Amino acid sequence: ARMLPGLEFPNVRSVSLREIWFESEGFNRYRGTGWMKEPCSSCDQRDQDLGGCRCQAFLIANDPAAADPVCIKSAHRPLVEDALARADTAALTPLREHPLVFRDPANSRRLLNSR
Repeated sequence: ARMLPGLEFPNVRSVSLREIWFESEGFNRYRGTGWMKEPCSSCDQRDQDLGGCRCQAFLIANDPAAADPVCIKSAHRPLVEDALARADTAALTPLREHPLVFRDPANSRRLLNSR
């Protein structure tokens, strides 16, 4: 969660673990359900999944408070579906083997001249 903008996580060497857990912005901004936007704030699953993963929301939706893009109710779910479809297609594509080429002066010249 260190990547989330605007969140700071205190160092346990300088701040007590109790203070970090109960009082720090890093551990409290997304605790509970009060921070949630729609569709999460009115979802009947909000108390179970707590809005899902904030890091996934940030990385895919560019908003850590957005619905987890993996959720079927998320406006960003099509991006996840597209990524899954591309992964399935890539898995069906046979891999091309490339022989291992050890570096030596002759191979270096051949590789340089093949460009």
